[in-house]
Amino acid sequence: MSMSSAPGQGDATAATLPHRTGLADRIDDGAAFDYIVCGAGSAGSVLAGRLAADPAVTVLLVESGGDDDDERVRNPDLWPANLGTERTWDHVTQANPHLNGRRLAYATGRGLGGGGSINAGVWARGHRSDWDSYAELTGEPAWGYAHALELYRKIEDWQGAPDPERRGSGGPMRIQPAQDVHPLFTAFLDGAEATGVPRFDSSNGALMEKGAGCAVREENYHAGVRQTPFSRYVAPRLEQPNLTVLPHATVSRVLLSGGRATGVEIVHDGKPVHAHASQEVVLSLGAIGTPAVLMRSGIGDEAELRSAGVPVAQHLPGVGRNLDDHIRLPCMWEAADVPMPVPTRSQAVCFWGDDTRPGAPEFVMYLSPAPSVSAESAAQYPPPERCFTLMPAMRLRHGSRGRVRLVSPDPLAKPHIETNFFADPDDVRSALSAVAMAREVGNSAALRPFAKREVSPASCDADTLDLFLRNAVETYWHQSGTARMGRDADAVVNARLQVHGIDGLRVADASVLPHVTVANTMAPSMVVGERAAEMITADQG
Repeated sequence: MSMSSAPGQGDATAATLPHRTGLADRIDDGAAFDYIVCGAGSAGSVLAGRLAADPAVTVLLVESGGDDDDERVRNPDLWPANLGTERTWDHVTQANPHLNGRRLAYATGRGLGGGGSINAGVWARGHRSDWDSYAELTGEPAWGYAHALELYRKIEDWQGAPDPERRGSGGPMRIQPAQDVHPLFTAFLDGAEATGVPRFDSSNGALMEKGAGCAVREENYHAGVRQTPFSRYVAPRLEQPNLTVLPHATVSRVLLSGGRATGVEIVHDGKPVHAHASQEVVLSLGAIGTPAVLMRSGIGDEAELRSAGVPVAQHLPGVGRNLDDHIRLPCMWEAADVPMPVPTRSQAVCFWGDDTRPGAPEFVMYLSPAPSVSAESAAQYPPPERCFTLMPAMRLRHGSRGRVRLVSPDPLAKPHIETNFFADPDDVRSALSAVAMAREVGNSAALRPFAKREVSPASCDADTLDLFLRNAVETYWHQSGTARMGRDADAVVNARLQVHGIDGLRVADASVLPHVTVANTMAPSMVVGERAAEMITADQG
């Protein structure tokens, strides 16, 4: 099967096309396809588009949410307007005793494009050490940085300074450095550089091979319009007879027979519908949705499945475990009486590390020209009328990884999510280090023209800082790891993304990543989709 053509290539208007005319209203119960891809997010859209490039292959793409023909999707500055709407699954975590008993809003994307249609539009590829560690953990060199670079060159239509070793041209995704960078973000980079963080021309070039650096951020926009994986990979193929895209359809479970996935059960218009796959079913439902569907299908920890009332098909204790994320630690300053940028925009990024992970950045930091703080932090430190927030983030050690638990076989019942943030005391130490860095940059001479005073935490007292940390922590919505790749007993999929013990079933989304990449997860998820397409192509000859 050939998947060499690039959907959306050279077509700058694909992101603005109305998609409704090519979407299915329904499918017949018992309908058969070669491949069923569950979830039209960043990885699922890439995979479905690549598979559908072969006219001899029939593909069903199932999505629980609706269409992406919406100004809140097209205009990246409106991304916060999607939170709490029909475009998100509005999960809430279980109370975390390490965060003073707080429960966190833990939204994930819902709708054509998934999180890639409603996020902040940051293009972040992941560090060389991320990809090389995936290769080491899986024993598969193709998961390493060298091949990831090949795939990124295939994905990108890079609009910045030429870097042929690392950047691609003519691919489906138009990628550019942030345009018309506001002086606030230039000052942010100046402040980071003054602390000893080196400055780079690109946030995804040589910087992602170094231990630290700062740069203007990169984004998947063209002419002010968000370029989503769905709009670039799937939308141009919607009229093809071999591709069926079914929105407003929630995957209940995978249908299994004799240890093989044969299709899926879907809830559509309130009724169960069965769709069959002659070749494979691929779950691309994200780090919350994918393990929930696996568990509802009887794939997971045997004891927990039985307690939830689900018959056991395959004992895989790692399903739902290893929930990784970036924890955000917002620090706020009152803004001086100077012009400020659009509140939702962040145009620069800073990466650095400490002695716990030499050779790889542990921390990432953005600046938000708004009070981007938790409700508890806002109560402790009321935001002034005009302010900006430095938002350092850090990755979690194994001791602070969370999990997703099934509480019911009902497909509309939300799973329990335990973040476990700060369970490892060393993560508290790293968080204090991240906040110290943010305060050093925020109070630097470079940012003095923009900052009237530090609002939070504004103290070096140990007890005050500890309370601040536990009240301030939020998610960056970079959930990963809950169906991770690997060769050990707790791995859920192998290096080819095949679910251990079940034939004809793969996972392709951020849940397969053994740990979260150094920054945002949309671009790495697209690489997972491209890798899945490569492997399915190879397996089918």
